[in-house]
Amino acid sequence: MKQILIVLIMFSFFGCNKKNKSNLNEKNGIESGTNNETEELPFFGTITLSNARDYEVDNVKINDNNVSIDLNFELEKINPKSLKSVRNILENLESIDRQNQNEFRNYISEDGMVREYFNFYIEGYDSQQLNDYLNNTDQNLPIELRLLNATKLKRVGIYPDSPSFFAVLDYKVFEEYSDQILVVVLNEKGKIEKITVES
Repeated sequence: MKQILIVLIMFSFFGCNKKNKSNLNEKNGIESGTNNETEELPFFGTITLSNARDYEVDNVKINDNNVSIDLNFELEKINPKSLKSVRNILENLESIDRQNQNEFRNYISEDGMVREYFNFYIEGYDSQQLNDYLNNTDQNLPIELRLLNATKLKRVGIYPDSPSFFAVLDYKVFEEYSDQILVVVLNEKGKIEKITVES
């Protein structure tokens, strides 16, 4: 009788342990799966949510321009909700670029950063220099519009964890001759928050 009781106790102990180990493994498996969760993003491919780091791709064609795109995270893990906004901006970069160009055109004759940016070239270069630099633009247009037509998107920087801005788009006229940058700041919906000038 004692032998039977001992066998039952041992069976109960090891069976319980096996079950607990099984539950623990399942729990670890779930956690491991969560940690290895991935998302697919345009241009960047697979992003691992548990491995927040900076990503960069070069020579992306956006409206026939070669553009570099960088994705910058400040936290240790990537929030899947923020990636929805990232994906939306990446998928709509061409239309966002056209939106920005239209805004430049709207503000080019008004006091502000857009006019200041183009005045830098108008006042800093003589007319012959500008004509040489703008020889591929329509020479019948006013110089401001010729400069505008030569202004191209060069970089897109996305900052999902930043409390100040979500994305910045850098535009340049003469990349090889000047470090002046016309910067468009976007919110998470891809709408313009402000336009500024940097160098």
